[in-house]
Parts: sequence; C-alpha cells; structure tokens
Amino acid sequence: MLQARTLRLHQGSRIEAVCVLGTQLCTDVYGAAPADAVSFSVKHTDGVRVEVVTNDQTEEIPANGAKRWPLDKGTTLRLSMSKASTEVNDNKVNVNYYSENGEHPVDHAGIFLTGIGISLDVDADRDGVVEKNNPRKATWTWGPDGQGAILLVNCDKDNPLISMLDCEDEKVFSKEDLLDMARMVLRTEGPQRLPPGYEMVLYIPISDSDKVGVFYVQNPFFGRRYIHVLGRRKLYHSVKYTGGSAELEFFVEGLRFPDDSFNGLVSISVSLLESLTE
Repeated sequence: MLQARTLRLHQGSRIEAVCVLGTQLCTDVYGAAPADAVSFSVKHTDGVRVEVVTNDQTEEIPANGAKRWPLDKGTTLRLSMSKASTEVNDNKVNVNYYSENGEHPVDHAGIFLTGIGISLDVDADRDGVVEKNNPRKATWTWGPDGQGAILLVNCDKDNPLISMLDCEDEKVFSKEDLLDMARMVLRTEGPQRLPPGYEMVLYIPISDSDKVGVFYVQNPFFGRRYIHVLGRRKLYHSVKYTGGSAELEFFVEGLRFPDDSFNGLVSISVSLLESLTE
C-alpha cells in the first residue's frame, strides 16, 4: 500500500502541496464543506489521479468534473501523481460544493500540486549496477540468489602514511578507498526549484550511527571532493535540490562487523520535509 499523508482543505480557497511520486495525499471533503452543501464534484488536471472514498468504497474520478457525489461524513479524496512536474503548482484539483437544489456551486476548495520524483538507489540485485527504484532495495536476504545491497567494513589502510584504519576516520584519501565502499545514487525529478519551505533530507537511525558512514561526491565534474555527511555524530544531511532530472552520487562504508548485538543490517532513508507553519 502506498504511503499517504493528510491535507486539510480550506473552504473558499486553494492550498498548495507537494506530492512525491509513489505516495498518496488524502483530504477530507466533508470537513471543508459549507453547512448547506449536500453534494460535490471534482475537476482536476490530467497529471493527477483522484479517487473518492466513501463507506469503504473507492471510485476513480474523471478529470472533467461532470459527476456529483453525495456529501457524507467521512468522505475523502485520495490523490496521487505518476509524473513529475515541470513547474511549481502546475497541477490542480478543484472541489465544488452544491446545495440540495443548486445548479451552481455554493462554494469551492482546491489544491495546487507539484509532483516530485525521488528515488534513493543502491545495487539491490548485486549485479554491479545501481538501478532506478529497484523493488528489492528495501529488503535483504542472504545467499547467491539473495537481494539487497552489500556493504564492506572498510577496515584496511589504503594510505600507509595514516595510522588509523579507513573506517576510523571521516576522509577519503584515494580511489582505492572508494573501492571498499558501495555506490548509492539519489535520483530526483521535478521543477527547477522546490516550493518554498521544502527540503530534502538524507538520514540514518541513531542505532546505525556507529555502523555506517556515507560520503557525498562534491563537484563531480571538476576537482572531486568526498564529504562525510552521515555516520557517527551525523544523523542527517540536507541535500541540495538541483532541479530537472538529476543524480547525486554517494559512497557508503561499513564501520562494524555483525556480532551478537548487531545483525548486520543498516538503513539509509530520504524524505522531502516541509517546515512547520502557524
């Protein structure tokens, strides 16, 4: 089932929201209705899929807004997008409310939507290629037919002039050091800028902070630098959104071998966060 978050419609106005591809937005149609409304219709752009959910029944809504539905308590809309936006707020959903004998709407509410594609990818099928949105990337199994990315504990010393093991520092001194790490790619697609108040954040749970380290490739086309962004004291990293279709490259190292208290599994996640507003 797709992840979902809830939006609150505002009677007589339109709100703005971001829809990450592969997720759903839910909104309460009944709660935003005027007191004399008994039915509603929905009109939306082709880039949005809209379903009306009432009494455990789901029906997809055509884009033209010709059909009306009875306004019952608990009636909700479920929204999703399958294609990234090229501009902020380039898709919309409009809800019109009608009284019992009304030919014309007595009020309306709406949503401007921006679709953003985000995919955090690893070599999930262990063939040396970091595919986009491999369905196996969120699971891990052992064996030659297993799935899930493999991390090496970076416990050698590729630079003989350094006293510490490679997994004990937060630097990359050579290309040989990178060969001990796994590639991870953050792929994004959308308008040239995010709507105001949004940011992308890469993060790990505190329980994994001593088990995994992540480096970001800065200036990939000129004077490459590898910046330590996750692991040890660093639990999250704000990722720069570059707009359009983009790929950001990361390298991941293991810091600790499995033992009686650690099963060897670590997780890295990305979220598009919206700042809290009053």
